[in-house]
Amino acid sequence: MTSTNGEELSSQYAQLIEQEDDYVDQLVTCNKLILDSMDIIAKRAGVLHMDTVKQAAYHLHAMEQDLNRKLFEVRLKKSILANRMNQSI
Repeated sequence: MTSTNGEELSSQYAQLIEQEDDYVDQLVTCNKLILDSMDIIAKRAGVLHMDTVKQAAYHLHAMEQDLNRKLFEVRLKKSILANRMNQSI
């Protein structure tokens, strides 16, 4: 592995780690919002417009699924890149 190629692969790997950390942080926040919204629903469902509540909950769930997909993609890229880095040593 040439130094430039190794440095480029290492830089790409570092970027993927940053992306992974960002998606994990976003997922933690999204999960907190989901739990908080479920708590609000449990306590105040009688005074809330239920169609709106359901729509909001489904939007949060869709966001969580999207973030999980993006996190999976980053982790897959990271694994493939790690393999390339190991192959070129």
